[in-house]
Amino acid sequence: MSCCTPNSSFLPGKQSPVLERTLLVNKRRIIRRSLIWASMNFILLCLVLYDLSYACPLYVNYYHYAEYGLVVILMANIFYHITNFVRYSYGNSDPAITTPEQKSFLGIKDSDLNYKVLDTPRSPNNPNYYSTPMNMSALSWMSQSDSMNLSTSAASWSYTRGSPNITHHEKAVAKSSPLKSNFPSTLGDYITHENGLNKYLKEYEEAEKITKMVDKSEKSANLLSSFWSHPVTKTAKDVSSFLKKCQYQLSTQSPTKLTSGSPSSQDDKTLSPSQLGALEVWTRINVDSVALTQWNKNLRTWLSQTIIERLVGEFDLINESLDKHGLSDIKIGRVGLERLRKTAQMVPVSQYIPSLGTLLPFLEVTTNQEYLVKRIRELAKGGCMSEFKWNGGGSYNEKPWNESLPTDCKIVMHLLATYLDTQLMPLPNMPDTKAFSGHYYIKMTDTMPQLKPNSLFIQEVSEKLPHYRVVVGEKVYEMVKGYNNLFHSILFFLYHVNKMEQGMLGRVNLGRAGLNMLWIIDQ
Repeated sequence: MSCCTPNSSFLPGKQSPVLERTLLVNKRRIIRRSLIWASMNFILLCLVLYDLSYACPLYVNYYHYAEYGLVVILMANIFYHITNFVRYSYGNSDPAITTPEQKSFLGIKDSDLNYKVLDTPRSPNNPNYYSTPMNMSALSWMSQSDSMNLSTSAASWSYTRGSPNITHHEKAVAKSSPLKSNFPSTLGDYITHENGLNKYLKEYEEAEKITKMVDKSEKSANLLSSFWSHPVTKTAKDVSSFLKKCQYQLSTQSPTKLTSGSPSSQDDKTLSPSQLGALEVWTRINVDSVALTQWNKNLRTWLSQTIIERLVGEFDLINESLDKHGLSDIKIGRVGLERLRKTAQMVPVSQYIPSLGTLLPFLEVTTNQEYLVKRIRELAKGGCMSEFKWNGGGSYNEKPWNESLPTDCKIVMHLLATYLDTQLMPLPNMPDTKAFSGHYYIKMTDTMPQLKPNSLFIQEVSEKLPHYRVVVGEKVYEMVKGYNNLFHSILFFLYHVNKMEQGMLGRVNLGRAGLNMLWIIDQ
């Protein structure tokens, strides 16, 4: 922008008489101030020179040196102000016509005679009608600005319906999202009123959400990455958006607490005496049925998104890598576990596909790899294990599930135990014992350890029908039988890890400083 003289164009295009007049008035003020200051400096210079004319030429002291310096300064000031006076010339002396809004915006005082306020708005057809870029009386953002010549086709002032402004990153993913980066070419697509602005802001927020979802889907699900070590969700509130997309939804139980002395009549009809006794363990720690339902939902979501979905992603990545390295006949879910182990020990595979060896412990729950991988993929659907069947599983070779196949409880518990084995650190005095499975999970085939005051583990009681219980100290806590037995056992275990060990499982924290699992129980 150039504004050296009142008549120069500070922006290309048409000129605003108001702003031009404002620049002119300001420069007239500069000229007047220059004249005043030049006069004052000249008077002071005359006084100093008069004093020096009566000074003794043979006697000079510091006082005279100060006066000589002051003479130089005053002469420089006079030269500067005279230069300004000569540089600027007087313009049109007629007062500038402004509207009340323009007067307020420009900060013009009521006593300033260089401006004349226009009381009534003039017609645009009138040649004396002036518009400014900040005309607050305009009825529309479409008001054209003669002074600034703002083109309403600029990206910052226009939008495409359904297609808000797109950043460089959003353009990169435009092919995979409904967003477009084209701007309108007609005036009908510009923002012209408040409703249009609200619509634009709403569409922009929706576009940001879509972009975040696309970014999230593009992230690698590598089992060896640090992403594996931290759950997707941080708090219980964060999972609400995921649950909206899930087929599985837990029904909310009655908020009435279950007590050992007087269970509600409704509970008596729906729950057996043994189940009521198993639910008493929760009332003793002040956890009602509503909180337990919420914890159950949090756990299912965490299991699905932290372990099962990432395993499925890792299956696909490893199979693609095996294909690229000429091992297309070897695929996870198509060959046996022993062949996968031998493949993982091959030098090229261990060098270029190291995640295969890390993945093998997750597949050791059964020798039927085809069914296991197929069932894990089915459980990954829905975001909350909507296909989960506690005492059965999915079909195999177009036949219903039978007892020769592992139950979903068996698969999920094995996946959880293996995951924790990879995340926890083994004890220094027992480096060959698995960090979780060797201390905190007792299978049905394992020998029951001697109970101690600090004992804490989950015990598998039976495989068909699946049943688990929790041992805390020297006491065995029976969990409710049936569908939620596995989940209640894990939740009860997490609760006592937080209570007895301050959230520490071995040498790893289950809170935010470590695996971040305690949000499941809202702690």
